Amino acid sequence: MNGLSQRYRTLGELLAELKARLGFVAQGPASNNNNPVMISFLQEAHEYVYDQLNPTPMRKKTVITLEQGSSLYDWHNDEEDENIDPGLVKSLWIMDGSERFPLSQGIAEKCREDETRSMPVRYDTIDGQIELWPVPDRAYGLLVEYIASRPRFAQSSDRPGVSDRLVLLYALVNAKAHFRHPDAQSVAALFASQMRRERVKQHENRRYFLSGCYRSEKTVTGSGGDYRFTPE
Repeated sequence: MNGLSQRYRTLGELLAELKARLGFVAQGPASNNNNPVMISFLQEAHEYVYDQLNPTPMRKKTVITLEQGSSLYDWHNDEEDENIDPGLVKSLWIMDGSERFPLSQGIAEKCREDETRSMPVRYDTIDGQIELWPVPDRAYGLLVEYIASRPRFAQSSDRPGVSDRLVLLYALVNAKAHFRHPDAQSVAALFASQMRRERVKQHENRRYFLSGCYRSEKTVTGSGGDYRFTPE
């Protein structure tokens, strides 16, 4: 979990506020009957907002503890309880004390026939798991550097990967339309306004470099929606 997403409210907290905004809290325990559909609204909102904003890819690292005699391990960050997409893995390293050694990708069938046990030097993916070769002769640390995909948003303690306010507003729009609340359109307008502001914030104070045959470097800088082309 990164520092930014730690600021976002959890799925459980967003669920409680969504029910309150819809007036279901007055129903007491009976309001829990609506939890499945409320959660589906929030999950759909998370997917939509995440895809619309397409946040900057987050590079992460995790260490998997290897066991003597075991060559297969899950693509999983146990510390953050997050699955790792093998297609988004940047590199794998064997950690041995204070030293670390890079692993090469790809294991030939001839290598698999060699039952020698020592420090792994190669890896591959088989049946959705990490395969190491040679088989570890003792415990090592396997450092995995990868790009995180959209975070899980299914358990009560999960936090969204984008603004929790936008997720809540979009879920509220769909929920109010579903239950035919008369103010659904006004909430939709508020969501659209907040989404525009978030998109502007994504580009504030960033520098964009223009490629081409220039004698000096040209950049585009901007803040608050005001972007300018300047030579350097």
